[in-house]
Amino acid sequence: MDLDALFNNLLSSGIETTDPGATQKVKILNSFHLVFIMMAPLLGLFYFYIGAIFLFYVFIIAGVLMISSLILLRKTLSITVAGNCAIFILWTTLFIMTWCTGPFTPQGVIKPSLMMNGGLILLSMFFLGYLWGAAWTLLVFVETGVIVYLFLIQYPFPNLIPAEISEIYTLGTYLFALLILFVFAFLYEKGTMEVSTPGRQKPQTLQEAKSYLDVVLEGFPIPTFILNRNHRVTQWNNACRQLTGVRPEDILGRRVWEGFQIHEEGSIADIILEDPSFLAENYRDSIKSISGKGWFGLEIFFPKLNGGQQTIVNAAQILDNNGNLSGAMQTIQEVGGPVLSKESGANGSSVLPNESFGDPVFRTDLQGMICFWDQACEEQYGYSSSELMGQSPDPLISKEHKTNFKKTIMDVLNGANFANKEWKYHTKDGKDIYVLAKAYPLQSSEKMRRECVIVSRDITDLKLKQKRVERYAAESKEKIKKLTEEYDLVKKNIASFIRKKNDSEPSG
Repeated sequence: MDLDALFNNLLSSGIETTDPGATQKVKILNSFHLVFIMMAPLLGLFYFYIGAIFLFYVFIIAGVLMISSLILLRKTLSITVAGNCAIFILWTTLFIMTWCTGPFTPQGVIKPSLMMNGGLILLSMFFLGYLWGAAWTLLVFVETGVIVYLFLIQYPFPNLIPAEISEIYTLGTYLFALLILFVFAFLYEKGTMEVSTPGRQKPQTLQEAKSYLDVVLEGFPIPTFILNRNHRVTQWNNACRQLTGVRPEDILGRRVWEGFQIHEEGSIADIILEDPSFLAENYRDSIKSISGKGWFGLEIFFPKLNGGQQTIVNAAQILDNNGNLSGAMQTIQEVGGPVLSKESGANGSSVLPNESFGDPVFRTDLQGMICFWDQACEEQYGYSSSELMGQSPDPLISKEHKTNFKKTIMDVLNGANFANKEWKYHTKDGKDIYVLAKAYPLQSSEKMRRECVIVSRDITDLKLKQKRVERYAAESKEKIKKLTEEYDLVKKNIASFIRKKNDSEPSG
C-alpha cells in the first residue's frame, strides 16, 4: 500500500480539481480536522487529571464530532458545509471551556482562552470567505458582550480549575492561545501565498498546455468527460452539459453522473480505469471495436439519459509520459433509442411507437415477468395475453435454452444489447419453433421503469433445412466412408490376386 498516496487522499478528501486554491483549502481544513482530533483526547485527559470531569467529556465528544466533520467533507465535497461544521464545533468547545474555567481573572482581565477566538475568525475567513467570516466575527462579539454583561451584574461564573493551579493554568492557556494564533495565521498566510502564486505548483508550460486542453475540449462538439485515477471528473465539456443538463461546477471533483453508469462499478471510463478485461468479458456483444491503443467502442443503452437513449461510447485509459495510468476519457454519441410511448395497447400496457415489427414482440419487467404480449405472439405461440401477462416466460422457452435466456434478460436490464440470439420456443400445442431474437433495454418515460424487449423472428424452416443438410452431409459422409473402405478392400484383393497369380506362373 502506498502510504503517501493514502495520506494525500486523506488530506484532499479524494477531491482533485483544477483550482489550486480550492485544493489548498481542503488540505488545510483536513489538517485542522486531524490536529483537533488528536489534541481533543489529550486535553480531555488533562482536565480529567485535574478533576474537571465535565470538560473531559466535552473534549472527547468534540473529537468524535470533528471526525464526523472530516467524513462530511468527503461525502459532500463542500468546503462551506464542512468548514462551518468544523468551526461550529471549535467555537462551541472554546465557549464551554471558557465558561467552565472562569471567563475573568480576579483582577478583571479576560481569560486567555478567549484569545483563541481570533484564530477561529481567521480560519472562518480563509475557509468560507469574508461573508461567513463576518458572521462568525459577529458571533464572537456577541459572545464577548454577553460575558461582559454577566460580569457587570456579578454573575457567579463556574470555575472547575483548582485554585492551587489557577495561575499556572492561566499562564499555560495564554501561551497555548498565542501558539494557536500563530499556527492559524501561518496557515492563513501559507494558503494565501500558494493560491496567489500557482506557478510554484506547476510549471508555466504545463499551465498553458492545460489551458489549451480546456479550450479544445470545451469547443469539442462530442460530449466528453475525463476522470482522474481516483475516479473523479476533471473535465466535463459544454457538449456534456447540453446532453445531460449537468453543469461542470456541479460535477467537477465528483464521481461521474449516474446517467452514464452502466454497472455498480460506474461508467465505462471507471471500469477501464480498474479492469478493461471486464468489458471484454461482460459486454462482448455490445463492443463494436477495440483498437490496439486501448480504445473501446461500445453500443450502450443509457436508461437515465433523456428518458432512455441508445448511444455509441468510446473510452480509453490516459497514460502519462512514463506509461503510468493517470485517468480515463469517455465520449458519448447519441444514435437514437426507443422510449415507451404514452399510448396504451389493447391490454392496457404502453406500446412502442415502432412496435409493428411484423415479428412477435414481448417485454419483461425487472423481475423477469412478461409485461407486454402482442397479437403476433398470441397467433404464433398460441398463448393469449391474459395467460402470460405477469407470468414468467418459462413455459415458452425450451429447457436447453432457459439458462441463456435468463442471463440475456439480466444483461439487457443492465444496459446490454443483443442482436442474434438463437433460441427454441415451445408453443402452447407443443410445437417447436426456432427463433433468431433481438433483445434490448427500454425505459418507460412515465414510470421510469426499465424493461427488456424481445423481438423474435421465426427461423424454423431455415433451421430444419439446416438440420436436413447436416443430416444429409452426415449420411453422405458415412456413405463415402463405406465406399472408401470397400474401395480399399477391392484394391487389397486385386493386389493379392495379382501377387498370387505371379507366384503360380512358372519362371522363364
